[in-house]
Amino acid sequence: MGLATRNLQAFLMMAALFQVSLGAVYMVGDSAGWMLPILGIVDYNKWTSNKTFHVGDIITTTAGSTPITLKTLGHWYFICGVAGHCQMGMKVDIKVTPFSPPPTASPAPAPASISGA
Repeated sequence: MGLATRNLQAFLMMAALFQVSLGAVYMVGDSAGWMLPILGIVDYNKWTSNKTFHVGDIITTTAGSTPITLKTLGHWYFICGVAGHCQMGMKVDIKVTPFSPPPTASPAPAPASISGA
């Protein structure tokens, strides 16, 4: 086995161990973080409304700093484990959609040739 093959195998093993993701990383609630929304500082429905989540993206929280890799499509609901917090709005609904690369721009048409008279 060549050196390149061994290096590739080592890299793939490390990537699997650390679950390397090329997705985006989102902190739940942005600067407000994961907190009770009773003070009106954060609205988790509003927070998710302008984001598009894909398989491979990671969400984190400030309180527990728990990274969660979104591994499958669908709606995923995350709630606080403290009694009563979910009822007070400390919950988030994340819809994980398929990744679609942005459309590529079509090449500009070639300039028309001008024939001499």
